[in-house]
Amino acid sequence: QEDLVSFVPMKAVDDIAGKIITSEIRTYAEVMKGYTYFMDGDVIFARITPCMENGKTALARNLMNGVGFGSTEFHVLRPGPKLIPEWLYILVRHRAFRNDAAEHFKGTAGQQRVPESFLKKKIIVVPPIFEQRGILAELNVLQAEIDQIKRLQVEAAYELHALSSAILNRAFNEKTSFIN
Repeated sequence: QEDLVSFVPMKAVDDIAGKIITSEIRTYAEVMKGYTYFMDGDVIFARITPCMENGKTALARNLMNGVGFGSTEFHVLRPGPKLIPEWLYILVRHRAFRNDAAEHFKGTAGQQRVPESFLKKKIIVVPPIFEQRGILAELNVLQAEIDQIKRLQVEAAYELHALSSAILNRAFNEKTSFIN
């Protein structure tokens, strides 16, 4: 049980939600060589095109025994003591950061990657912890509102579909002549 870890292939990171949507449980011996190591609280950031541009970035949470291994096409960003993991995640997932990273690609077309040197040289704003917490709290409130709006949109779409189906059924089932 102790030597079990989470395994996260690139396809397991959802580019829209920005989350690890599934992982496999493997033994440490299976993955210790040839894969990228990370742990709970780390941010995994796709370094290869088009995955990086599409937003394949996730905050690693609830990994088996707190440990994960995944694609060699992930950069692992480990926040320090003055950086909340969620803050780092939001920064690197932001479109402006990804656009900047894309401008620093190395390699040939189709196989371009964000070099580690880009991440080492990149300067980011790190407000005090209390400000990071405050901003994250505000973002969580906004995200909850967005999620509610999305739920309402889905409900409205279902109601509209049901209404239009009822109208069409009524129109085609009535004994009315279209020709005078």
